Amino acid sequence: MVNPHLKPHGRALADFGQLNLAEQKLLDDCRSGETADISKQNQRPIEPTKENTVRASFLRFLALGGDEHAPVHENGVSLQGVWVEGELNLVSAILPHSLGLVDCHLSDINLRYSNVHGFVGFQGCYVENFDGDCMVCSGDIFLKEGFTASSTVRLANAQISGSLDCSNAVFNDDRSGDEHIGALVCNNAAIGKIFLNTGFSANGTVSLSGAQIGSDLLCSGGRFDGKGEDALLCTGTVIKGFVSLTKGFTSTGMVCLSGAQIGSYLNCSGATFDSTSNTSLGYPNGLALRAETMTVDGILFFSNLKAVKGAISLMSSKVGSLEDDTWSWLKGELMLDGFVYDKLAGSAPTDAKNRLAWLDKQPASHSGLADNGINFRPQPWKQLQRVLYDMGHMKDMRLVAIAFQDRQRDANLIGQSPKRRGKTIAGIYRKISRGLHWLFGVLLSYGYYSPSRLIVEMLIVWLVCGIFYSYAAYNGVFAPSNPLVFQNSEYAACVPASPAAKLEGYKLGCGLHPVQGAGNWYLCEKLREEYTGFSPLAYSLDLILPLVGLQQEHDWAPMIPTPKNTWIDELKAHSLKHVTRLVVWFEILFGWMSSLLLVAVVSGLTKRREE
Repeated sequence: MVNPHLKPHGRALADFGQLNLAEQKLLDDCRSGETADISKQNQRPIEPTKENTVRASFLRFLALGGDEHAPVHENGVSLQGVWVEGELNLVSAILPHSLGLVDCHLSDINLRYSNVHGFVGFQGCYVENFDGDCMVCSGDIFLKEGFTASSTVRLANAQISGSLDCSNAVFNDDRSGDEHIGALVCNNAAIGKIFLNTGFSANGTVSLSGAQIGSDLLCSGGRFDGKGEDALLCTGTVIKGFVSLTKGFTSTGMVCLSGAQIGSYLNCSGATFDSTSNTSLGYPNGLALRAETMTVDGILFFSNLKAVKGAISLMSSKVGSLEDDTWSWLKGELMLDGFVYDKLAGSAPTDAKNRLAWLDKQPASHSGLADNGINFRPQPWKQLQRVLYDMGHMKDMRLVAIAFQDRQRDANLIGQSPKRRGKTIAGIYRKISRGLHWLFGVLLSYGYYSPSRLIVEMLIVWLVCGIFYSYAAYNGVFAPSNPLVFQNSEYAACVPASPAAKLEGYKLGCGLHPVQGAGNWYLCEKLREEYTGFSPLAYSLDLILPLVGLQQEHDWAPMIPTPKNTWIDELKAHSLKHVTRLVVWFEILFGWMSSLLLVAVVSGLTKRREE
């Protein structure tokens, strides 16, 4: 028959024989609920002695509640300044009270699958190995204020109701062999709040991937060095509070927030992101911040950054508001395809100049590839337009929209043809489409402004051409286009360089009164009043308004010399008459295009959805 009082070895005080001075003090203080301060100097021991050594098995005995001969106060086990000898093995153990060690030296701590009713503290301790995977703790875990781990600290799949406080602590990845684990691993853990802030230092990856954080993640002032690997991994992490990467936060290696869900805000102000030590994923300067598919319910603060070395990816992420500054964005490359934000908050620039510079930070190698090799993604431009529209910055929104159209043409996205079209036809179609698109932008700003600009342009062309026609008319370029008038002998003195015109010139030298304006149809007094007189401004208006008939274009035309022997000679001709013909052709074409655009504006065909 089994003795009912028989216990497993290590669960009775008698199993430990004679206790040394440190163990006896620990036993006495556990009974009274006080801290067993062995060192008396508030410092961690540098080597084991008879006075400062406590067996790990005896510490485990007390942590599990002791026995009837070694009762443990409800305050739990509290110990300071000792050298713990051996492995503290608490695998699958149930600790009824808190376990707190301060300024101690421990070789191995194994809390896998343990269940602690209270807090666990290793404040200021040096630990060679720490394994807390799948542990359950109803209170806080303190690995802070000088805590140093020489190898990976594991808390994967742990459930910590309170906080994980690692402030002012040093975590190291020993990198034994070729295996890279990280300095701190909390993958898929459930933790109330995490402090990796002021004084925190990690030499190796800190991984919180898949973790559930009930409140905040504070990394302000922390130093994260991935040692050639990723610095901070929060892939798929759910943070119900805010994330703070401020006050000198420094990462050497990629910070990954891909798929993270942040219930409040993400603050990166004053941070340093440096991925030059890790150039994976095809980025020549590394990927400094990867926040693809991230969701932030509040504000993304991205201003006053100290340095950004590497690319920043916000592709397919969504934030409530964006507060940034141009100086911070200009430090690194930027991927914005799919990035959605509802508002530009605080001091974020809303002027078109700065926001266009922001959009132009997107590197070509990670955008959409157009046929001619120029890369372009429309979504970030349309997103910015919508936000500026919703915020009432209409002028800046229109400037961005106009620049967007220009970028589309530069990216060869205007005039694309189906693949079934032949190469020649597709090339012709593209050139025509791009030309008309460019003209649409020049004349009407792609429809983003009212027709007032086009009307002003038409007025300018009308006046400039009218003045030029006046100069050409004074120099005898224009003549009646009606042959009955042109060939009538009564108007012989009006024909330039005709014998009758020359005769009138001789009369002036003989003291006689010649015909006024002889040799110039525009000035000739012989031309009867019933024939339409030439008016340079009316002529120009008749050309630029093709649907209006002022009889000027019908009755008057420039006199053009007989063509040269070859078409090349004709092209080289640059007399005033030839130039006048070119100006007339230009104004006719400009008038038709402008008039059609005005009709389109009035009918609403070119009206843009500004948002």
